[in-house]
Amino acid sequence: MKINQATIHTPRVLSNDLITMRLATIDDLDNIRAYRGDPENCQYIAPVESLEETRELVEKLSQPWQFTTGYWNGLVVCKHNNNKVIGEIVFRVEDWDCQRAEIGYRMSPESAGKGICTMATSLLIDYLFEQFDFYKLVAKCDARNVASYRVMEKLGFKREAEFMEHYRMGDEWTDQYDYGLLRNQ
Repeated sequence: MKINQATIHTPRVLSNDLITMRLATIDDLDNIRAYRGDPENCQYIAPVESLEETRELVEKLSQPWQFTTGYWNGLVVCKHNNNKVIGEIVFRVEDWDCQRAEIGYRMSPESAGKGICTMATSLLIDYLFEQFDFYKLVAKCDARNVASYRVMEKLGFKREAEFMEHYRMGDEWTDQYDYGLLRNQ
C-alpha cells in the first residue's frame, strides 16, 4: 500500500501516563540548549551545537511536519508534571516507495536510565506504523552508544549491520550500528 502524502498531518500530542510529546515552542530553547550544549550528552551523536544552531532546531521542531524524503520531523518530550522538555524524538521518510522511515532520539541526562526514551520511541513507532502505514523503521547509532542501541533492542529492533569507521565524530572515525524494525515483527 502506497502512503498518501496529502492526507498525513502532524499530531497535536502523543502521550501516555508519564510523558507528553508535542511540537516545540521558543520557550523550550533553554531546556533543549542545556542538553545539546553538554559535551558528554553529545559525545556519540554530534558535536556540541552553538546557540544559533539550537535555535534553528527549535524553530524546525515547532513547525508542522513536512514529508519530503530526508527531511527530519519531530516532537519534544516532556514529563506530564511540569511540561519541561527532557528530550526530542525525530523521524524522516527514507523511502516512500519502500514505506521506510528512520527514527532518532536525544534525551537530557536527567531522563537517562528511567525508560523515558523507550516510552517516547514506542509512542512514535506506534504512530508511524498505524497512521502512515510504514512497512519498516530503521535507526542508527555510534557503536559506542550502548544506551541508544539498548533502547532499539528493547523495542524489538534487530541489528542488521555494523559499519567500521563509517563516519567522523570530530577528528575521530567511529563505527555505526544499523537497526531495523518491521511493522509486523
